[in-house]
Amino acid sequence: MGDSATNIISRLATRFDNAIIDRDKPDFLTRDIGGHFRTNNPYIGGYFQVVFGLPEELFGSEIHARDASRWLHSTCEGFTPHTQTKNFVELMGQGQIGSSFVSGVTTNREFTMTFREYQNLPLLNIIKRWSSVFDPFTGTSPLDGNRFLPINYKGWCAVAQTKPVRSKNEALTIDDIEECYIYSGVMPVAVPLDGLNSDITSNESVQHSVSFKFDNSPLTSAEPKVTAKVVELLAGMHTMGTDASNDKNSTYNRYWSRGTGDETSQWGTHKGEVTSTVTPDAESGKPSRVEV
Repeated sequence: MGDSATNIISRLATRFDNAIIDRDKPDFLTRDIGGHFRTNNPYIGGYFQVVFGLPEELFGSEIHARDASRWLHSTCEGFTPHTQTKNFVELMGQGQIGSSFVSGVTTNREFTMTFREYQNLPLLNIIKRWSSVFDPFTGTSPLDGNRFLPINYKGWCAVAQTKPVRSKNEALTIDDIEECYIYSGVMPVAVPLDGLNSDITSNESVQHSVSFKFDNSPLTSAEPKVTAKVVELLAGMHTMGTDASNDKNSTYNRYWSRGTGDETSQWGTHKGEVTSTVTPDAESGKPSRVEV
């Protein structure tokens, strides 16, 4: 457990020391940091991973919640973290001179992510399902009084902002993570129906921008064991590798097995093509599905 008696100054001390001590900084006056002898590198944005924990009550089962979480992980293309703002008391003196005194801190309890949409609208339907805690036609919740509880409609989200690297066994380690967050009490703010706006003069793929509310303040890398927990949540997912120690579904392994395995043959077609198993107007009333 984290030490509840440890104050924020001491919690931040380790991260602070790791960030500035024994690190090469740009030269004085010129701010130059070029040369092969440097032992620091600019922070490179755009590398991050997300993992969601979703409420099983709204998604129907653990399996459905897990599959939805995998879609959110695989399609997330952008992350904007929350902000924190200090609050001040303002005192005025003669002639409109003034002073400011800090009085507290406010956490903007909202972060935003963007997701790439795909056929059959999996992302939109995931957010709709998560938002089904209230019925827009009745204005009330489908959950009865004994189930209308945060555990049944709120989730959590872990985010790792990483260096542009792959580490031991092609998996992420603590040394690869620049910053991380674990948000609790997470819910989508709105259903992004407007993400499907259409214009006859433009044919584009769709990105949904989804804002999420969370409770209190997120755990970060400053708190004990948080970074290790985020690494644990990402365990088992690899970027490449062809042996048993690596994920068979990694991007590299998918290309490697298709290119060198028995699914590529002379003058043949490739295996795994998608074929329809039912007509589009299925008599059962269920939507058409495909098998791979």
